[in-house]
Amino acid sequence: MDRKTEAFKKGNLLILAILLVIFLITLGIYFVISLSENNSFSDELISNSAVMRIIDGDTFEMASGEKIRLLCVDTPEENEKGFEEAKQYLSDLILNKKIRLEKGVTDKDQYGRLLRYVYVTSESAPCIVEENKDPNILSDQVCFTIGDEELFVNKELVKNNYASVFVYGEETCDKIL
Repeated sequence: MDRKTEAFKKGNLLILAILLVIFLITLGIYFVISLSENNSFSDELISNSAVMRIIDGDTFEMASGEKIRLLCVDTPEENEKGFEEAKQYLSDLILNKKIRLEKGVTDKDQYGRLLRYVYVTSESAPCIVEENKDPNILSDQVCFTIGDEELFVNKELVKNNYASVFVYGEETCDKIL
């Protein structure tokens, strides 16, 4: 009787171990699929960190180290006319502010930068509207109030002539027009 009981216990442990392995594999597959289908979880984590550095008029870096390239927007490159102005305008819009990222059709570009639509959230401290006194900045205002609505950064750059619409990958860019 002791032998049968001992064999029965070993059999139960083996079955239990197999079920545990199946459960862990299933759980892992679930998380991989849910994260790959929708990057909103990772975008949410990135958005909770501040914008730390403006690289140019359409690219910036988060405190988390992620580099973000604005979707459907193209600004002048370094040493081109309008480069500094576009970079400064983007800086005025998002530097040290809380933003919300929205994924489009294309996730990353060939340089590994995240391609996103960017919104300044209403939770960011609104800044005071001041008249522009610097002739090197093309905008009439250095900063403006945000109000209760989110500010759509990609569209704002195009609307104020700091950027042109640029179709990246399979994007339609209807949101910008």
